[in-house]
Amino acid sequence: MASHTEKPLFGTVPGGLFRLFAGSSRYFFADLLTHLAEDAFGVAGEIVTRKRLYASISEFIDRTGRASAVEALDGEGGPSGPSYINAYNRLVETGWLIEYRDRYRKVVDFDPAARLLLHTLLDIQSGRVRSYGGAVLNVLTLLQSVHTEPSVKALNVREAALAARGFMNHLRTVAGTMRRVEGLIMAQPTAAALVRRFVRDFIEASVVQDYRNLHTRESPYRFRGEIIELGETLLVNEETLSAVAEGWVKGGIARKAESAREEIINDLRDVIRVFSAIDDHVRDIETTTFRIERRMTNVVRFSDRMATISTERILTALELLGKSSLSDGDVVEARVRLQLESLPMASQQLYLPPKRRREPVEREVEVRPPDPALAFYLRAVDLFQLRVGVTPERLAHYIEEAMAERSELPAAEFPVDNLDDFLAFERLHESGLFPLNDRFEFEERAGTVTNDWIERRDFVVRRKCEAENG
Repeated sequence: MASHTEKPLFGTVPGGLFRLFAGSSRYFFADLLTHLAEDAFGVAGEIVTRKRLYASISEFIDRTGRASAVEALDGEGGPSGPSYINAYNRLVETGWLIEYRDRYRKVVDFDPAARLLLHTLLDIQSGRVRSYGGAVLNVLTLLQSVHTEPSVKALNVREAALAARGFMNHLRTVAGTMRRVEGLIMAQPTAAALVRRFVRDFIEASVVQDYRNLHTRESPYRFRGEIIELGETLLVNEETLSAVAEGWVKGGIARKAESAREEIINDLRDVIRVFSAIDDHVRDIETTTFRIERRMTNVVRFSDRMATISTERILTALELLGKSSLSDGDVVEARVRLQLESLPMASQQLYLPPKRRREPVEREVEVRPPDPALAFYLRAVDLFQLRVGVTPERLAHYIEEAMAERSELPAAEFPVDNLDDFLAFERLHESGLFPLNDRFEFEERAGTVTNDWIERRDFVVRRKCEAENG
């Protein structure tokens, strides 16, 4: 049996956090914490003083109603005093806020664990929309960086595993949320309530931003095979695993490369496992969505039929009865449709789940030889870039040839005989920048210098002596 002092789940959370939501003022404090997270503590990098927090709480009380705030705080049985001070003291007492000194000022901040808990609750409350494409691309980009630079980007293996696990948890959350919404929709007694519930809980509370793209050419799942293949490539490459393990040791998240190697393998296997099991979760979401949309389609179809056809027929019948010569006691014969004792059972009334996709047909990929014209074009582009690109070595060579044995050379004496000279002459102001600044010095002068190629401000380039370089 575990010791009483061992708290693996709640060990880092202040014990009084949830006492704030146990009294009659729980709704008041829930709204107050939301306000503080967006107002006083919403600006990144701002140090919040106690005076600033008092003003924020007082503004919230004035906005929500001072009478209701006093009634909520009186229910806590605290000391008498201003409402904003009582609310502040209650937050400090329950562990949501902590005070510390910054030189001569008393400043306030959320408890670190309380801040994480609050933002998690706010995310659950607002149902933050998430992009599936962004989540998948994030994992792919992280793995690609590890494959390219395993020692430098080693820590991205852990980030990719965390992103993959978060993505899978989000998929499970979406499936559970949609099943809950389905239950709420099916339980509505009237068509109007059903439509209202559908709009509020299925459309407004949607948690998948790019759900409609899942079956298009831009589907985020088109990268799934690449992620799995890349993860398996990293797993079988011993050199890459060793480099990543060394990177973990240098990054401080592991002490020894041997132990880090096992964790790296587990993280990569988690990524592969997540993206190999996506189909089942997506199919669950699709099936639930299909049932909800079919139910809404039926409601709209039959509501429209009742609101138009039936209403018009009733109005027409009443109008004809009013014009007839029948008395109140006369019997009117009316034809009625046969009412079956059992419900009709046909394909239109039965729920049919969406058909599974057929497995793609394997076909041989045709590898075409490269186009010779394209190869010549790319070669010409490379030669052009080499011609117009002025490197530090090329610029230093131009200056050395122009200056020869001289210690300095004015702009007018630099040769500009061809295009290569012009490109170097136009970039001579970079001779005073790194990495040429230890050999040459560039100084501008009054006036301009003109040649057959360009007109620019006058300057002089000096050679630094060895004593200055030393």
